[in-house]
Amino acid sequence: MFNIRLFNTLLLFISLFALSVSVYAQDGADPRAAEDYKKGQTIFTGQCTSCHKINQKLVGPALAGVYDKYDRDWLLKWIKNSQELVKANDPKAVAIFNEYNKSVMPAFSLTDAEVDAVLTYIKVETENPVAAAAPAGGGTEAAPAGGSDKTITLFLGIIAAVLLIVLLILSRISGALNNMLREKAGQLLPDSIPLGKILFSKKMTALLSLAAIIFLGYATVDSATKLGRQQGYAPAQPIKFSHQLHAGVNKIDCQYCHSGASKGKSAVVPSPSLCMNCHKAINQGPKYGTTEIAKIYDAVGWDPDKMQYKPNYVQKPIEWVRIHNLPDHVYFNHSQHVNAGGVACQTCHGAVEEMEVLTQHSSLGMGWCVNCHRQTSVNFGNEFYKSYEKIHDDLKTGKVKQVTVEDIGGLECQKCHY
Repeated sequence: MFNIRLFNTLLLFISLFALSVSVYAQDGADPRAAEDYKKGQTIFTGQCTSCHKINQKLVGPALAGVYDKYDRDWLLKWIKNSQELVKANDPKAVAIFNEYNKSVMPAFSLTDAEVDAVLTYIKVETENPVAAAAPAGGGTEAAPAGGSDKTITLFLGIIAAVLLIVLLILSRISGALNNMLREKAGQLLPDSIPLGKILFSKKMTALLSLAAIIFLGYATVDSATKLGRQQGYAPAQPIKFSHQLHAGVNKIDCQYCHSGASKGKSAVVPSPSLCMNCHKAINQGPKYGTTEIAKIYDAVGWDPDKMQYKPNYVQKPIEWVRIHNLPDHVYFNHSQHVNAGGVACQTCHGAVEEMEVLTQHSSLGMGWCVNCHRQTSVNFGNEFYKSYEKIHDDLKTGKVKQVTVEDIGGLECQKCHY
């Protein structure tokens, strides 16, 4: 039998909840609630965060104040196709290109409105930073951006819990009033069912069991998809090797140590023998003295006093802890990206030259790879692409302005999965 009072109670609950969300979202005219901000945040997160931060240099410059520093029309051209400006010897474009080690920013198929949305997002994040408590120790590092989202979730959860309690109370009151009306009309009163009996009934047990199975299933799948590709993973290594010192201060090229990046599937981890090319002469570091370099000597059997290898010494492998790891069913080839794609190491690995302890910069998830293939332009000057005659004709006639990896089959399942 339809219960009008229970229906009204449910309607009240939904209305109060919607009202609380609306009031909270609009309180203080939060600029982050604007559609342009949300649109810009989506584009920035999906297409820009590999190379840019708002208030800190990464592969490219920090973007705070970029909307004041450069003219909007120039920014539109630069964001859509930076290399076109560089080739045209635009002084601002050439200056940025040279300052950031000639790292090529991919062209983006964005409309003027989408670029404006990104600039709106950058401006809001610059002028209205999320308040964050200072970390222990008095540092100035900001709290993670996800902190405000967690606060909102907690707030809405509390509101939902309170309103649910109100719903239960109103339901009990409605039931009591119904019983009073029945008693006044001389009708028999239904037997009241104790709350404990309801909670431990077969139907409630089945419902809770189903909810638990759904939750555990979701948690299992979510955890499984993240195995081996934890963004932010920075394990301690057997030797305290500083990329900041080697790649940053001493300007050692990435491919001097990771020589496989341009030759095959794996970038390879350098052997201790390669380290000895420099460390035969350098036996002391600026931070750890001789301690860490001595571990290399121990691995290869080098005697720094006699300046020679120990006779009949069996070299020991250095058991580095792997940081970047893809599932076995995923195919990735470094040389294809480095040679054919011209992708800079920092695009995927972040500003390695600034990392004292190497950290997994990107998520390495499927969505992250797919987004990159959708956005990255292909250099059709490569001899390999001569067979794509139709695309070459479309480029000549102006039918298409750029070709992305997606256009040449970069999203086909078998390209990345065996």
